[in-house]
Amino acid sequence: MASTDRASTSASQGGRSAPDNPEPRLARGLGWFSLALGVTELAAPRALARVIGVEPSGRSSTVLRLLGARELLTGLGVLAQPRRAPPLWLRVAGDAVDLAALGMAARSRSSTARLVGAALAVAGVTAIDLWAARRAGQARSTAPVTYAVTVNKTPEQTYAFWRKLSQLPLFMDYLESVTEHGDTSHWVARLPTGGTVEWDAKLTQDRPGKLIAWQSVAGSPIATRGRVTFTKTPGRDMTEVRVELQLGIAGSAPSAALAKLFAKPEVKGDLRRFKEVIETGEVLYSDASQHALPHPAQPSEPGEGARPQVFIPTPPTAEKGVTR
Repeated sequence: MASTDRASTSASQGGRSAPDNPEPRLARGLGWFSLALGVTELAAPRALARVIGVEPSGRSSTVLRLLGARELLTGLGVLAQPRRAPPLWLRVAGDAVDLAALGMAARSRSSTARLVGAALAVAGVTAIDLWAARRAGQARSTAPVTYAVTVNKTPEQTYAFWRKLSQLPLFMDYLESVTEHGDTSHWVARLPTGGTVEWDAKLTQDRPGKLIAWQSVAGSPIATRGRVTFTKTPGRDMTEVRVELQLGIAGSAPSAALAKLFAKPEVKGDLRRFKEVIETGEVLYSDASQHALPHPAQPSEPGEGARPQVFIPTPPTAEKGVTR
């Protein structure tokens, strides 16, 4: 049965996905504000120059039109992705440019009350933009990375296999062993550079046939937090297995950024191997996966340093031109 692998960065609270940006309405409001300001700067630069206390010359009109084009592009970016932080940070950068332009205008002539008012207004908008961008970035950085696969087993069967934590090394290549002690467990993993790292984790939720959640204990060299859910697919006795993971190392708190950097390929491979193990009883390898370098398209001979052969030679059942 074909598997379905997905990756996302949606936060999960109480089984429901929360948006990346907790203030999407504010972001949309800032986006529309950018569009309105951009249209004004493009359509009536001289009138706007008089309002903010700048001499309505050809040079000031050109500068305002350039700023207006930037505002339009920034506003469209925010409206297209109101839950993402980068478009909001572009607004913060644009605010800095606006403040610099007002400062240059103030040096070229005596400061007026209108210029001071415009600078204060831009500073206020900058503070709002900065707050919204930081909120969006924090929400995204703490959201777990999510991966999923569909297996041809019931949720009860899938949960029962996964709940026996000592079986996890069957499909998690980097794990050497997992030893259970009630609600806590001791994990030993192999490092890419050689050697092993060990940590303890405890179950935080355990709902048979539904979900398993865990978190490393305080003081562990590996800080991990996550959960796996088992959901019956519509119409058939199949299960969507969804893993949500955060990872921290060297005393850092669990985060999605570290999970993406270090665990993303491993977890995707784990779920693929889990599907093979629970459906067929073993991890299936092709001949190509037995070799790290290019090789002839045929099984290796014993003693060539490859993994054990997965092909079993069988005699032919018929010969051309021979009737049995």
